[in-house]
Amino acid sequence: MEVKKLDFGETLKDSVAIGVKNAPSVIAAVALWLITIWIPYLNVGTTIAITLLPTQLAKGEIVNPLGIFDSKYRRYMGEFFITMGLMIFPIFIGVLFMVIPGIVLSIAWTLSYYFLIEKGKNPIQAIKASNDATYGSKWTMFFVSLVVGVLFGIVFGIFQAICNAIGIGFITFVVMFILYVLAISISMSISASFWKQLKDNVE
Repeated sequence: MEVKKLDFGETLKDSVAIGVKNAPSVIAAVALWLITIWIPYLNVGTTIAITLLPTQLAKGEIVNPLGIFDSKYRRYMGEFFITMGLMIFPIFIGVLFMVIPGIVLSIAWTLSYYFLIEKGKNPIQAIKASNDATYGSKWTMFFVSLVVGVLFGIVFGIFQAICNAIGIGFITFVVMFILYVLAISISMSISASFWKQLKDNVE
């Protein structure tokens, strides 16, 4: 099986295309998630739904913002938390070793939740599958995320300065909330492109 490796330009282009096509529904879904994240138990299902949203985007499906409240996502609660636990501790240890190993692991395991639920793998298999799928593409994934993060950070900083100059707390809150929603939505488009290109690297 030929292993697909990410191309920087192609990935950026694909991420933009996915983001533009689905912007309204993704933004609405993220906003609903943030607004209801304080509700116990419900927030578990919506968080899993939001985490898996890039897999829908990668398929070209039309995202229904209200779909994040579907009870089917809560059935994966145990596997989701086990996978999270298996990843957090090694990444934390990696961070202790001068940060870089932690960053590498977090990138290598980016697709774990997608393999867990979309491909029906168990937590350990999902983590290994993600590591295998991202082999040879980690640097590209890092630089795509870095470039988009820096650009958004500049935009965020500009709006933060404008809001501080205005000095009206409510306006600042609304603007920062909108920017945060947009940041998460952009991140989802990038993750969708990663998954779309790399998911077939693992049988």
